[in-house]
Amino acid sequence: MISFVGAGPGDIELLTLKGKKRLQEADAVIYDRLVNPLLLFYCKPDCVFLYVGKTPYQSSMQQETINQLLLDTHKNPSKIVRLKGGTPEIFGRLTEELEVVTGNNIAFEIIPGISSASGSAAYNGIPLTERGQARAVTFMTAHLKMNEEVLLPEHPPEQTLCIYMGIEALPKLILQLVNQGFSANTKIAVISWGTYGRQKKVCGTFSTIEGLIAKERVKNPAMILIGEVVSNERRFNWFEQLPAFGKRYLLVSTRSPTIDELIHYTSVGADIWWHQVGEMRDKRFDPISERYLSEQQFEEVKFIDSTSEKLFCSLKKGE
Repeated sequence: MISFVGAGPGDIELLTLKGKKRLQEADAVIYDRLVNPLLLFYCKPDCVFLYVGKTPYQSSMQQETINQLLLDTHKNPSKIVRLKGGTPEIFGRLTEELEVVTGNNIAFEIIPGISSASGSAAYNGIPLTERGQARAVTFMTAHLKMNEEVLLPEHPPEQTLCIYMGIEALPKLILQLVNQGFSANTKIAVISWGTYGRQKKVCGTFSTIEGLIAKERVKNPAMILIGEVVSNERRFNWFEQLPAFGKRYLLVSTRSPTIDELIHYTSVGADIWWHQVGEMRDKRFDPISERYLSEQQFEEVKFIDSTSEKLFCSLKKGE
């Protein structure tokens, strides 16, 4: 059985109950770059972790290789989770993987998650629909095949556009929308790493947003929300008001955490990673920690116990 599970947009508490259960039962988890790896702490000690992360515009695992990995992994463990960021049926290349699975008569299920658009909007007080302002929502991606142009269909003004991975294509998208009749004062929000404590956001109009993105150095992965509903962000932005929002902690321990220990920090807005040291550490997380620490920066190290502090400091001296 292969379970295609939506991991949600980032905050570990946004995983569904069914998704959590599948992770706890899994013999192997095949997961993407946009999955919060803290979710892997739900897994049992003998579960195998297989990383198939894709970084835009960089050399990374091809989809064909991922498809083959699904088949190869299925030959051994009985319960496999294919963990995808957001929800698998929205820009998750789900059809391609389902064709491989069904073509080989493998049983499967699809467990949806909270989409990146929904999570990013909700955590910033932006309703995707609103009476009198937005009576429709459109999801689209700007991350296309090589040399493929981003072309927008005609969009009526009374709706919200949710554009995935669109920062690089944004100037062309804005030009197309203005040519369709959208005002230069149309509201727009660009949210990077939405629902994480490291979330970065800029809000403006078509005429100001490119300058704001450059000034604040907002990069993909990012969600772009376009429409009058964005004006609600000033009134209803709640996530960034949490007491630890923006704090970035590296938690160092000689053991694996409980999920409640992780939620203690993330529920108040902190961005964290749990780094294990010592002989009793869960060595499955060694490559995950190495990769995560190479991509993310943390402003403070917190030691869970005195032994971890000694080990961590000795490792640092040995570098």
